Amino acid sequence: MKRLVILLVINVLILINVNAQNDTVKFKKTGFSFGALPVVAYDNDLGFQYGMLTNLYWYGDGSLFPRYNHSLYIECSRYVAGTTLMRAYYDTHKLIPSCRTTADITWLNDITCDFSGFNGRETYYRKSFTEEDSYDYKSSIFYSHKRDMRRVMLNIRSEKTSLWYWQAGFTLFDMRIGKVNKDKLRHDVPDIDGVYDKYVEWNLISGEESDGGVDTYLRLGSGIDTRDNEAFPTKGVWTEILLASAPSLLSSDNNNWGRLTIYHRQYINLYHRRTVLAYRLGWQHRIYGDIPFYLLPHWNTGTLVGVTSQGIGGGKTMRGVLRNRIVGDGSVMVNIELRHIFYSFMLGRQNFSIGTNLFSDMGFVSQRHEIDMSLVPVSEYDTFFSGERENLHSSLGIGLKIAMNSNFVLAADWGKALSKNDGTSGFYVLMNYIF
Repeated sequence: MKRLVILLVINVLILINVNAQNDTVKFKKTGFSFGALPVVAYDNDLGFQYGMLTNLYWYGDGSLFPRYNHSLYIECSRYVAGTTLMRAYYDTHKLIPSCRTTADITWLNDITCDFSGFNGRETYYRKSFTEEDSYDYKSSIFYSHKRDMRRVMLNIRSEKTSLWYWQAGFTLFDMRIGKVNKDKLRHDVPDIDGVYDKYVEWNLISGEESDGGVDTYLRLGSGIDTRDNEAFPTKGVWTEILLASAPSLLSSDNNNWGRLTIYHRQYINLYHRRTVLAYRLGWQHRIYGDIPFYLLPHWNTGTLVGVTSQGIGGGKTMRGVLRNRIVGDGSVMVNIELRHIFYSFMLGRQNFSIGTNLFSDMGFVSQRHEIDMSLVPVSEYDTFFSGERENLHSSLGIGLKIAMNSNFVLAADWGKALSKNDGTSGFYVLMNYIF
């Protein structure tokens, strides 16, 4: 399937090249614009994806270009393995005076959500357990559980009158968790318990949380944003401090918890805005309370650049590393990218550019998720737990980027995990730069 997606991307580039102009064209976009694409993508964690997406833009008189007045992103897609995604994301500077408003409604029915345990290297991930031709094969869904996620998100951010801005909002999750429904799989799997099932049996995941729940957290934050463009930045910094509080009144399981999240992103123009060094530092820390296990991978954010804001591990945080591999009460992630635009042209009154990126992704658990191991049988310990202390996880990779009007970005990335305890490699065809 990787070869299929690569061939599709190459064919698109060839078709574009037939009509391309080999010079950078500067222009001002006005009125209505949209990018509509069939979803033909591949995510190493979810498999081959098909469907339809569109991004509608309204630029008005073009005085703010490449910034838009309104944007509406709509996607309906499905992965061959069975996971279904329906999403609408609205972004505007015009709804509330002097504020930017974003709203998101998402349904993601993930029939095999990755789960390899808590606290990073303290738990084992053995890919051979999921490979049928391996001598120690257990099940292809050994590191999976069902996750049916419904999410409503609203964020209001002040428009910058100086470098500083404030933001406020909320995120509501309705999570429905359980064992993988083997009847919905396209292949037969052995009838054995996986990591999730064992964690529930040993009370490492409490009975109240094991089937999910409804949780709402309130968000307050502030930041500094000097980027020259949001979707396609070539210079500036973007730093945020966010506080999240989930009162028990808004939780189905009477959970009451709080988190602190800090991001720092910087974009350094190395050559004529065509070569950019970019990096992201992220730190998240539990301040109080007990966070439900199914929200431990979630990172608090007011701006979504993908379907989810979760990690660490996967196409939006650590490419090449198993999705949600690094999970704890607190964690750190680092992404470093060297980005280069090697071709720009006009096609159909739209401005396109093609570029590449070399990257290194890193992360680790900085605050353990405390668990009581007293119910874990000694005979099972070595299958699930390594006895090691947490350490740095890392990956390296390369990507291809195609952008329209410096806003609509098609991204293909391939990453290689540097430890077999984190996975092997991952290939992703998604939307947008990861930061």
